Amino acid sequence: MTISHAPSHASTADPFTGDSALSAIALHGDAHAAVLDRHRLDFCCGGRRTLATACAAAGVDVEQVLRELNTEAGAAASASTAAPSDWHEQPIADLIDHIVDGHHAFTRAALARLGPLLRKVVDRHGDRHPELRRVAPAFFELAAELEPHMAREEIVLFPYIRALTAGDEHPQRPPFGTVRNPVRMMMMQHDRAAALLAEIQDASNDLATPADACTSYAVLYAGLRELRLDLLRHVSLENNVLFPRAIALEEASRFPEG
Repeated sequence: MTISHAPSHASTADPFTGDSALSAIALHGDAHAAVLDRHRLDFCCGGRRTLATACAAAGVDVEQVLRELNTEAGAAASASTAAPSDWHEQPIADLIDHIVDGHHAFTRAALARLGPLLRKVVDRHGDRHPELRRVAPAFFELAAELEPHMAREEIVLFPYIRALTAGDEHPQRPPFGTVRNPVRMMMMQHDRAAALLAEIQDASNDLATPADACTSYAVLYAGLRELRLDLLRHVSLENNVLFPRAIALEEASRFPEG
């Protein structure tokens, strides 16, 4: 799998255009990612595409999406919201800290909270809402795969990327040969996570809370919506920013011969 850099991204002060990369749009904030997700524009594993290309492929009106995105950008500016970090420019160590302390911590907490709640809701409402019996296995497969996935990143991949930033002229060759190998595996697992999120979304009518839902049901679906959006942004940040930067950094390093 060839990893390439995302298309050039607009600055935080510029309006979005059809040439803006989906990953760059999503990194502006949750509201912008939510607009893309609402129109089923894949900024996660398909984040290197431009908005215009993605809209054309999905049969979505790019002008409508742009109006929604630029409305969100204007609202953020009016509220004097602090500009998001441009993770293409920030130190890689800071980016890794952001992923681990922010996204990984959030994912672990959300999975731990939502798992028991989902079991409770299935027990109480599964007979009237058979879609829950599709949501549950997809969620629990996702949870079972994410924990070891994040652990491998934190124990193996991220420490190696941190070591590359030390600037050692002759870094030690890793046991996995090149960073491209674990990156390829991580991206395959990201694809599976995206497929499971899509299964949850499709089974649940876009996680729309049913009219007869109790409070637990509503809280569950709100939590799943929050987890979905954060996980998509999390994966996009790794696929489209961290991994390409790590590959470029390793290629700039020189392993000792032999």
